[in-house]
Amino acid sequence: MTSSLDPEDLRLIDAFEPAMRSLLPAQDEPVHAEVLLALCLGDGLLEVLEWSREGTGADPAASMWLAALRWHKVVTGGFPVGAPQPRPRPTDHALRLIVESAGLELIPGSADTSLASLATAEMGTRGAPPQPEVDDDAALLRILPISLVPYVEDSMKQSWAEQAICLTHGNRRLLRESRRRAVEVPDPAQHGASHELLNVVVEDLSKRWRKTTLPGS
Repeated sequence: MTSSLDPEDLRLIDAFEPAMRSLLPAQDEPVHAEVLLALCLGDGLLEVLEWSREGTGADPAASMWLAALRWHKVVTGGFPVGAPQPRPRPTDHALRLIVESAGLELIPGSADTSLASLATAEMGTRGAPPQPEVDDDAALLRILPISLVPYVEDSMKQSWAEQAICLTHGNRRLLRESRRRAVEVPDPAQHGASHELLNVVVEDLSKRWRKTTLPGS
């Protein structure tokens, strides 16, 4: 990550909060489990950026896998048997508290495919995705935070996007679409009122994202 800031990087930083908010359901609507995975993955990418800012390298693929494992705990209350047990990040910690307090309702079955893949306790890769034939557009939600990472070349984002999909899926159409979405930044838009507790989670994540990505913060 570089200390210089060009207009495109600033646009990405400014777009992070409204884009992530756009994933949220209305207050009384159930949430798709893949939305929570996108939030956890966003915090996993933030960890990569934090390490980079400190001058330490980090493996984005491994960081995204650990984020997915944290999501597994958010949804189920525990990690897959035999898998690493990463320390919580603020986002997954807050989401777990919300789930435990019945502060949100998950769409039934919306976590099943990704949970089944993570249950292997092995990190899915592009060479060996856990469910290569499964085609589920909801898995593409996790690409949004990747598209918003500043200071990273498009080709690298596309590589990250494929790896993010292959953690749980592997369908070729999903991989092609993930590459497209990785370099497509959503236009800022006004959204209606969304889930109050999830809004707080996004606000906190966005503040930490901005603090880490803006030079001099």
